[in-house]
Amino acid sequence: METGVVLVMEEKRKIRMRREGSKLFIGESPQLIVDLETQENYIRTGDRLIEYHRKVGLSPDLLAGKRANVLETALKAYYMQACETAEGIRIAEEYRAEKQKR
Repeated sequence: METGVVLVMEEKRKIRMRREGSKLFIGESPQLIVDLETQENYIRTGDRLIEYHRKVGLSPDLLAGKRANVLETALKAYYMQACETAEGIRIAEEYRAEKQKR
């Protein structure tokens, strides 16, 4: 799959994935942006880009649509980790802002 959209089920929600060149965009908000060549990955939350220092390994055959169940499992895992990271950062920033008000 070079470009386009793949929908992966996650419980009752779907994870949207699209590929543009060497970049893979997973989810919507937050959005995990994976550079398949450089492994410089980011989480986009609103208008912010947060560096994501976790390697995301998806082989070309998975991205080509082979072994769809493996791709679904991998996307769920990577996306959930990115969501948890984004949520942790949000909580820490809110805590810091509240503490500075005192």
